[in-house]
Amino acid sequence: MCQHTPKCPSADSPDREAARVVAAHPEQGWSLLCNAVLLFEDTGELLPDGQVVAPHRPTDLPRTGSCHLVVGGTARSGKTAMAASARPA
Repeated sequence: MCQHTPKCPSADSPDREAARVVAAHPEQGWSLLCNAVLLFEDTGELLPDGQVVAPHRPTDLPRTGSCHLVVGGTARSGKTAMAASARPA
């Protein structure tokens, strides 16, 4: 299916999100990748075989000590941002 060089990762590959975007609809919050994966802005995915991959943002980090790290955005959305703030526990 992929015509790119080098070939895009397949939909069952662990790095499937690295495939090229072939259709982007940021106003609707999704992109279609070359490997037929639908990637949603919240980092959830719909695989070609119908499997659903739950959102997996790195903001789900546990709170440790007296600091809280907040990281948000997705590489595909163009909204990648990192914000860090220290708040007392």
